[in-house]
Amino acid sequence: MKFPFWPDFTGYRNIDLGLSRVYQLLARLDNPQNKIPPTIHIAGTNGKGSTLAFLQQIFVENGYLVHSYTSPHLVNFNERIILNGKEISDDFLNEILIECKAAAEKSPLIPVTFFEGITVAAFLAFSRVKADLLLLETGMGGRLDATNILPEVLCSIITPIAFDHTDFLGKTLSKIAFEKSGIIKKNCPVIIAKQKVSALKTIEKQAFAMKSKTKIFNRDFKIKKEKNGFLFEMSGKKISFPSPSLVGDHQIENAATSIVAALTQKKFSLDEKKIKSALQKTVWPCRLQKITAGKFHEILPNNFELYLDGSHNTQGATTIRKFLLQQKNKKVYVIFSMLKDKDCDGFLKKISAQVDNLLAVKIADEPKSRTSQELCEIAKKNKINSATAQNFDDAFKKVFTLDKSSKPALVLICGSLYLAGNFLEENK
Repeated sequence: MKFPFWPDFTGYRNIDLGLSRVYQLLARLDNPQNKIPPTIHIAGTNGKGSTLAFLQQIFVENGYLVHSYTSPHLVNFNERIILNGKEISDDFLNEILIECKAAAEKSPLIPVTFFEGITVAAFLAFSRVKADLLLLETGMGGRLDATNILPEVLCSIITPIAFDHTDFLGKTLSKIAFEKSGIIKKNCPVIIAKQKVSALKTIEKQAFAMKSKTKIFNRDFKIKKEKNGFLFEMSGKKISFPSPSLVGDHQIENAATSIVAALTQKKFSLDEKKIKSALQKTVWPCRLQKITAGKFHEILPNNFELYLDGSHNTQGATTIRKFLLQQKNKKVYVIFSMLKDKDCDGFLKKISAQVDNLLAVKIADEPKSRTSQELCEIAKKNKINSATAQNFDDAFKKVFTLDKSSKPALVLICGSLYLAGNFLEENK
């Protein structure tokens, strides 16, 4: 389904960080969070989903049953709640939502937000379907995020922290890191991915306060890129791993973080060969994803490649820039959009030197989207050749009008997960 019938979805207007309503609703449902599988909790700004995807594939490859909870969805809401490798069915989802709605609307009413309501519903689903492990991704922040209601977890993971949702989480990296590191539980280990110095100091301080053992990137585990993969080092042991299936150097870092988290779980028996295999089988859409099928792929000339990315902050733009720098002697065409609350100027500044032409589109049916005219003006300010397009069809037509040569070329759709989701829907 596109969206559930309950709770009402009103986007950012519905955000009210806090845990009291979540605890109240869970109590009315007999506390399903106490009956879920052992859990790994993941917070951060970038790489949460990819790290979760690597972890999921590692445990599945080793024969374990895994649930997962992620957000936002790209096409169908059911993508958010995965039960033993499969999206929750519409029937089961409606069944648990009816229960949650009835519990919330008892007197006195519990006015849960959209994310709070669906998170409680997810816990109810996870409590009713057996599995060996639950991988739980925060929605926003961590300390006051609706997912942060478990007294203990197998471990916490903090992926790279950057500026995002600053109106809710704070205007400095330290403040954002404080909110994200709020998922760290007392005496539960925490895996800390690559961080800026100020963010790392804040996370370490929180871990120390919670008496949590830390494993920190470039201190406790290291990676070295090799020709066909990377060398992973931890606790004096070195292992060569193949290049992960997900594109970009940052995905090697995400893969390493997931390996550390997996190897930290002593109750699970993991085979090294199967971990290597898992890294090459991992799928996570909209992260420099190469599109090899569908309506828009079919109209591409033979000299074109098509990629899709949902990054929407400057750290994500840095990753895109690194990727584009590797595309030597290829013309680069970007189909771009972004929400009003994101740093559009900072994002485009990072990739401006690598982009030959940009087509600006408004995200369909998204009131928070910038207009194509606004986007075009910001692109021109950053010295990017740009024009507006009405939609994806119009954007591709304009790309092919601009490029009549047979030289290698690349189309990248980027700037927003909402844009990426719309593309996947239209590309069927």
